[in-house]
Amino acid sequence: FVLDKLPTADGAAFDSQAEGTAPTCHRDTRVDLLRRIREWADQPGNQPQAHAIFWLNGMAGTGKSTISRTVARHFADRRRLGASFFFKRGDGDGGKAAKFFTTVAAQLTLRWPGLAVHVKKAIDADPTVVTKAIPEQFDKLIFAPLQAASPAPNLILVVDALDECEREEDVKLIIHLLSRARTLRSLCLRVLLTSRPELPIRLGFAELNGTYEDLVLHEIPAPILEHDIGAFLETELARIRDQYNVSVPPDRQLATTWPGQSTVQALVEMAIPLFIFAATVCRFLADRKCGNPDKQLQKVLAHRTRSQESKLDATYLPVLDQLLVGLSSREKDNVLDQFRLVIGSLIILASPLSTSSLSRLL
Repeated sequence: FVLDKLPTADGAAFDSQAEGTAPTCHRDTRVDLLRRIREWADQPGNQPQAHAIFWLNGMAGTGKSTISRTVARHFADRRRLGASFFFKRGDGDGGKAAKFFTTVAAQLTLRWPGLAVHVKKAIDADPTVVTKAIPEQFDKLIFAPLQAASPAPNLILVVDALDECEREEDVKLIIHLLSRARTLRSLCLRVLLTSRPELPIRLGFAELNGTYEDLVLHEIPAPILEHDIGAFLETELARIRDQYNVSVPPDRQLATTWPGQSTVQALVEMAIPLFIFAATVCRFLADRKCGNPDKQLQKVLAHRTRSQESKLDATYLPVLDQLLVGLSSREKDNVLDQFRLVIGSLIILASPLSTSSLSRLL
């Protein structure tokens, strides 16, 4: 009954169909960071230094969502994940706050059946509560039921990419409401929240007066980033090499030492601090439609750059260049016209449109 009454955002949970195949951290990467998050989550709630919120922030491409999925999976496997919500701007309910707390309440109820009776009481008392403003949703569907519930082990709530919530005022409000988790008496609720360090979020946390823990991903010491990105690349490139070699005759196979330590190091230097660079390069090299992995790798290396602003350019330019390979002049013009139409429309939109709406517009 309770789950039927709680509207939810499709695809928002870390293990949803939309998110379930997305990557988690490779073994031997992010070791210290993940340990720090686990230690924070395991702190007893009565310790003075214990903070209810851990804000993991970093610029685009630094691996925040991958870390979120890894943490969510870790605690889900130990039956301590209360809920997860991965915001996605322009993705319907996944980019809005309207169903954020009802989705969290539904997941909490599903994972902790003892909470259901208290959520049901709130809905019975006011069936319209699920459509009310988000402070009332939080108070009646989450905070009050958690206060009334029997004691439980530390529960973890993972909120990823809060900066992709579409209304700035909702962003600050969500931070304020979640900070009240520290006042819960019957249990300890920990909130891992990730975002880019954008102004509305910085302002929201400024109002908490330091009653939270934080870590800036792009300020992690370079040697740690170098190790983690290097470990990721070595594992993925070995997998790409092995899969390619079993699909081609012996005379076309890559060397067992491919791509070589010096090349891996060059890719690491190109990537730091952007994990998304390493991940995108590996997807590009693994795509058999693009051809021989080594030839594609040389195209990537041709885009070496040192400037931070152009590292994302170096991530995607080899992929975009591949769109024009083997095309006639007329075909290239058609592809470029379509690219400008679609990407240009996305760039100038003041508010994101759904795929279907954009399709009708174009």
